[in-house]
Amino acid sequence: MSKSLRRLAIGLSAVLLAGASVTAFTFNIAGIKWPGGSALLYIGMPGSSSSGTSWRDALARAAAQWTSQTPFEFIVNQGYRNPCSGYGATPSGGQFNSGNGDGQNGIDFSATVCGDAYGANTLAVTLIYTESNLLGGFDIVESDIVFNANTRFDIYDGPLVDQSRGIDFGRVALHEMGHVIGMSHEQGSASIMRSTIGNLFTLQPDDIEGATTLYTGYANCPVAAIDFGRVAGGLSEGDCSVKQLVGGGSDDSLVDTYEFTLAQPTSITIGMSSASLDSVLVLMDANSRVLDVDDDGGVGCDAKITKTLAAGTYAVLANTFVDGSACGDTVGSYQLTMSYQSNILLERGQETSLLGSTSSAKFAGGVRARNKLSYSNVVKPSEFFDIEGRIAIDPKHQGQAGFIVVAGILADGQILLRNSAGEFNAYNGQGDISKAKTLVLSALERVDILRDTRASDLGLNDIEVNFLIGYGVNSNPNELYFHGAPINLVVTP
Repeated sequence: MSKSLRRLAIGLSAVLLAGASVTAFTFNIAGIKWPGGSALLYIGMPGSSSSGTSWRDALARAAAQWTSQTPFEFIVNQGYRNPCSGYGATPSGGQFNSGNGDGQNGIDFSATVCGDAYGANTLAVTLIYTESNLLGGFDIVESDIVFNANTRFDIYDGPLVDQSRGIDFGRVALHEMGHVIGMSHEQGSASIMRSTIGNLFTLQPDDIEGATTLYTGYANCPVAAIDFGRVAGGLSEGDCSVKQLVGGGSDDSLVDTYEFTLAQPTSITIGMSSASLDSVLVLMDANSRVLDVDDDGGVGCDAKITKTLAAGTYAVLANTFVDGSACGDTVGSYQLTMSYQSNILLERGQETSLLGSTSSAKFAGGVRARNKLSYSNVVKPSEFFDIEGRIAIDPKHQGQAGFIVVAGILADGQILLRNSAGEFNAYNGQGDISKAKTLVLSALERVDILRDTRASDLGLNDIEVNFLIGYGVNSNPNELYFHGAPINLVVTP
């Protein structure tokens, strides 16, 4: 990854902002930000103001405002780090060398900007080191603040009217910390990120909205739920763009955003295929950290990502790369297929029920081809496979006479119920629900959904079915406890 350095300064001008109002947010963000939405800030610069408040206390209060009112988190450390450590020299032409930085975010007074002259009326400078990321933008990897030691500072709240006390250090620190997290200067709005200092000494709605947009991550775009199986989608004019999603930058390509949750560590494979799009997949964690990006990992212009993930929530972005090729359109339809590989049955969530009763029952299930050791949800038409289910029965139902229900839901919404003979028959929502088995419920019930099945023997070459398993007790036969996340089967050539 290439590293670069940016310098951001606040100018000195006693502009009074009291009474200013805005009717719309006009925050300015460039799209650079900290991956994960947090940074460790060393605030232990020595000394105190003439009013007796230590500089580090003022820094802590400024950091706390950003942390408590925006999605960004400053983790403060009372230790000291030199903000100029690793800073690069200034070559001719006024361009700033990146230097190496030291990987730590320090703060201090300095008579120069680490050897370079301050600009006219400059109170402080934030040095931001960035590295390019997989989305084509930049991540912040280090931010240091240098306060102009040639300026008289004090610490106080309220209007900026008593110039004899010097410039309020706290509001300058609050402004510079906005730069630290990736905020740019504002013009024409009541904002602490104005390029000129004034009466404001706390974060304003414009500041908060800007930081929220920058660090809300993939939730800046509409998010749809996805689970194992297939999803048909399409990119069309008016969809969200990568620029909107990441909160800045210049990538205007369209993107659809999907979110899924894993209850246990799982190896997943996500494929994106399209006849008209050069498919691009992006995998993110819940904090919008990019975990993987793929362009042509599939066949032709299709994309594919395979990754082992810990339990948690993740996002998949369906995007496209415009390259002028036969599959380089900016809009078009696509199909996502999400599969998994696991040595154990996948948990399919806690129960839901037909009539709204609650229980502590838990469900799991999976598909295993005869020639494979692991569970998955994708099989070939020629493969023999089993579909297994498991129900951890609520203790209050254990030992009671009850029944097991098995349902299959086709892509068109048709429901099939399995009877006690192992046959699946159509169910139109009327009449009694077929029972796959009647029994006295034990603590753990294993359910054979399908056994020794081969799709080609049934004349099926390409089909998707979602299975649900549930149970009930004879004392309350109209109530059924089952899981919300289905046990997915995809048969594909």
